[in-house]
Parts: sequence; C-alpha cells; structure tokens
Amino acid sequence: MIRLHNLMSTAAISLAVAACSTVPGSGPRTADIERTGQAFTLINLTPEAARTVNAFVVDQRFEGPVSLPPARAAGLIGAGDLLQVAIWEPNPNGTSLTADKSAIQTTTRVGTDGSIGVPYVGRLRAAGHTPAQIEEEITSRLAHEAPGAQAAVLVTDDLTNDVIVQGDVAKPGRYAVVPNSSGLLDILAMAGGSHTPDRQTQIRITRGGVSVTRTLSHLVSTRAMELDLSPGDRILVQPRLSYFYAFGAVNRPGEQAYDADDISLEHTLARIQGLANNLADPGAVFVYRRQPVELTRQLAPGHDETRVIYRLNLRDPGGFFVSQQFPVLPDDLIYVSEAPIAEAAKVFQLLTGVSGLGAIPRNLGAGY
Repeated sequence: MIRLHNLMSTAAISLAVAACSTVPGSGPRTADIERTGQAFTLINLTPEAARTVNAFVVDQRFEGPVSLPPARAAGLIGAGDLLQVAIWEPNPNGTSLTADKSAIQTTTRVGTDGSIGVPYVGRLRAAGHTPAQIEEEITSRLAHEAPGAQAAVLVTDDLTNDVIVQGDVAKPGRYAVVPNSSGLLDILAMAGGSHTPDRQTQIRITRGGVSVTRTLSHLVSTRAMELDLSPGDRILVQPRLSYFYAFGAVNRPGEQAYDADDISLEHTLARIQGLANNLADPGAVFVYRRQPVELTRQLAPGHDETRVIYRLNLRDPGGFFVSQQFPVLPDDLIYVSEAPIAEAAKVFQLLTGVSGLGAIPRNLGAGY
C-alpha cells in the first residue's frame, strides 16, 4: 500500500512538472527570458541605467530649430494671379471718376510667362513685381501719349501669396500670407485648428523641395514658425499614430496610444492600470525595445545587439523611483511575467479541478 502511495505521489509530481511546461500562459516565463545565449540583451533597470537611457533619449529627441530654405517675399504678383487694371486721365471738367466713361478697366490673368496685356500699353512683366510697381510701369509707358494718366492695379484672385493647409483641420484650403502677421498658429486658427490634441498632432511644413515635421506641441513650446511662413508653403496636419503595447499579467493589455511628447514607465504602468494582483510577478516587469547599438554598449559592455529587454524589479521598494526616470518610447512592448504561484495554481486546477490560489497546498508551486 505504501509502495502504491509512493508511485502515485511520484506520478503526480511528474505530471505536475510536465504540466508546468505546457500550462496556458500569456507569454514567456521569467526563467525563459533570463536564459543565457539569447539573441537579445537583458539589462536590469537600476537608477544608473535608467538615467543613462533617459539622457540618451533626450539627446536623440532634440530636434533643433526648424530649418527651411529662405522664405519667398510676400506681396509679389505671380503666374496665375488675376488682376484688375484701371487707367484714367485727369478730368478737366471736374466730373467724378466713376462717371468718366473714358476710363479704361480690364481684367487680366498673369500668364505662365509672367506677363500681362494692358490696352494701349501692350504686354509688360508682372510676375515678381508689386501692384505699385506695375502701376508705375503703366503710367511711364503712357507718359508721352497721355501726360498725367494714372493707373490702379488690384489683385482680385491671389494664387501666389497663399499657403495651402491640408489634412486633419476643420477648413482645409488656401490662406493668404500677410507680411509680419501670418505665423503658423494664425494660419491654423483660420483653418479651424486640428481635430486632435497638440501632442498627438504632427505638422509637416514643405517649402520648395524641403520638408520638416514636428509635433504641434513642439512648435508651440519653442514658438517656432510664428512669423516665418512663406508664400507657397504647404502645411499638412495629421494625427501622430504612435503606440506602445502591453501584454502579460497587467490589468489593461493591448495597444495604447502614445499621446504625449514623452512617457515614463511609471506613467505607462498607470495607463495599463497596474499589474494583475492574482497573476503578476512584480519582480518581472519587462520592456522590449529595439535601440541603437551605442546605447547597448554603454549599458552592457561587450554586447552589440539592437534588441534589448529591460527588466524592472518592483519588489524593490526603490523600483517605482526607477520607473519615474525610465522613458517609454513608441513601439515599446511592456510585458509582465506571471508569478510561479500563478502557474502552480493553473497546474493544481488541471489536476484537481479546484480553482483559486487559496486551495493550493503550501508545498506546491515551488521550482516552477
């Protein structure tokens, strides 16, 4: 009878050990991640390591001032603009100009060659000039035949001195650039503003063949582009579609929006509503990341992998301070491993049909 009991005990233990390797789970066990010879580098998050990573990220994140080609002068006429030209001579009878039927009025569009045709004047260069300069040119050409003649030029359809706003705004379209008063925020306000919050809004400004992309919050905080818009600039407003991901023994797994300029691991843990109390191993909070080799070498000399797993130990009372210093980046994966006792609970349930950690004997679950 004793021998039969020992055989049954041995069989139960063997079955339990086998079940530990096949029990359902949400990801790798801590022991699997800690196993040496993997194609990644495992780095324990200490205060020094967190400060090193944060300094590197801050240095890489610094984008500097917005640099674009020189702005084009505003107020000049260009190809495609529609002009209204009026010419008249002084009226010796004192008749009002509006009643003077001899006044010449014409509407003309600037050709692709940059010129316009004006009655009694002929063709003249308009592109690259201001309306006042065209008026002077017209009166100069008429000086011999009509001394004292005057001219007025009005731009009725300005295609040259506009910026184009596209994308995630309430009113996309063309907006006129007024010298010294048409900064980026002014133009965005006229376009009805972005549909997304500042930190989730990306602005791409294109001038000529050069484009610069910044978050709206960066442009606001640095006060860049306040008075620097140029005629012909194209502004594309779009949501910043960046995410981080959470898996394992957490209360809110899945895809999470990266909706700030920077997010700490502390913030991330709060966003996923912390660790699952009945499953998580607080000493096994992992951050999966691809990073530059030079950072890996700083943290783990002799390692050249770009694939890195950071491990945070929240059993350490100072672990939460470390989480405040460590930055989470877009596309990071946060994984919390299950505690050995949680795996043992699953095995116990498979063997006995009884669920709940309270039903597990004290001597079961060790060594998993």
